[in-house]
Amino acid sequence: MITTNKSWLGVTLAPQIARRHFATYLFAVFISSGYAGALAVLQPGLLHVMGIAQDTQALLTGYLSALQELVFILLLGTAGALSDRIGRRPVYVFGLALTGAAFALYPHAQSITQLVLFRLLVAVGSAAMIGMMVTVVADYAEESSRGRANGMQAMAATLGAFIPPLLATLPRVFTANGYDELAAQQWTFAIGGALGLGAAVVALYGLAPGAMRKARETRESIRQILTEGLRTARDPQTALSYGAAFISRGDLAVTGAFISLWLVQYGTRELGMTASEAMFQLAVPRTLAVVGGALIGALLMGQIADRVSRVTAVAIASGLAAVVYGAVFAISDPTAGWVIGLLFVMGIAEISAFVSSQALVGQQAPEQCRGATIGLFGVAGAFGILVGTSGGGILFAKIAPSAPFVLFGILNLAVFLWSLWLRKRLGEGRDSVGVPA
Repeated sequence: MITTNKSWLGVTLAPQIARRHFATYLFAVFISSGYAGALAVLQPGLLHVMGIAQDTQALLTGYLSALQELVFILLLGTAGALSDRIGRRPVYVFGLALTGAAFALYPHAQSITQLVLFRLLVAVGSAAMIGMMVTVVADYAEESSRGRANGMQAMAATLGAFIPPLLATLPRVFTANGYDELAAQQWTFAIGGALGLGAAVVALYGLAPGAMRKARETRESIRQILTEGLRTARDPQTALSYGAAFISRGDLAVTGAFISLWLVQYGTRELGMTASEAMFQLAVPRTLAVVGGALIGALLMGQIADRVSRVTAVAIASGLAAVVYGAVFAISDPTAGWVIGLLFVMGIAEISAFVSSQALVGQQAPEQCRGATIGLFGVAGAFGILVGTSGGGILFAKIAPSAPFVLFGILNLAVFLWSLWLRKRLGEGRDSVGVPA
């Protein structure tokens, strides 16, 4: 029998959750997060190899990402409600397996139409996978250490963000060993796809089955669960968490989609590099700078979110992000040395917004419709990614590469002001559960 209220890595676990369940979850997060950023890093090289003109690559990048987010908007709430009914584990396993399989198919597209089809498969799997990545942490941790649990989750997610730049080094390795550029891309994506299939097996045997048993007892329909989830948005702190989800996921999307694209285009156009060389020499080290900052930010915000009110934590994160994303306006040469420092701080800012928003929604989500509430939180995040990628692609192509970042600097400022207003409304720096600000 599993004893209750164990602690692991500073996180107090919920009853019936063992350390191995939480460890399995963190591994699943590690792989899930790798997929969240992999296409953003690898796709520029693939588009180049497919012979797509540079002046359409930014628009296509934005449109493909927008398509994925439309699927997220349609499916995240449903995936959350389904997990409230049948359990988190089967939904998470399905998401990992489908994402891995579709990822392996992606570079075999013979046309833009096939590329869109494979991206749709990735999107359906990712909706289930990312939805559960956010939901399960709220199940596994007690409220008193939810900030630290989200910090641990964000740290695992940040470590997972090392996967895309590591995968991005593989095309150069394969071409150096005699493979042509397309075959190098196909083998790289195949290795990436195998990670998801392997993680699905680990999740099948390692995640807690208790949620499934509990879910079978409910007689509510998925529609009823979704309706209850929608009602939670009337709570002002839940509403703020949705706004924070919008900007935090948009921050991550803009950084992931356009930093690598900016650098690959700059390297091939201004420095005469091949796509593989630009990815390896320019994009990889600067992506690693963002990831390094995110590792620091995950630890810091995980601690901060348990020591101040969750509304205050959102204010801190969005305020920092407003400054950092606005500062990208000053970049004219993305290879300049000082840009690496800015990207490091950007990593701190974006993961802080991610952790603080999740801690807030986890605090506010009712247990009986937690999956649906956090699924709708994911929908808000999907809208943020949609704005960041589709709108950002247009801004990148038509105005300047820095324009998508400046847009999210302004949006972060809006959420910062919203959080300050709500903090004042809740009274003397205290939120509704009485945590000091």
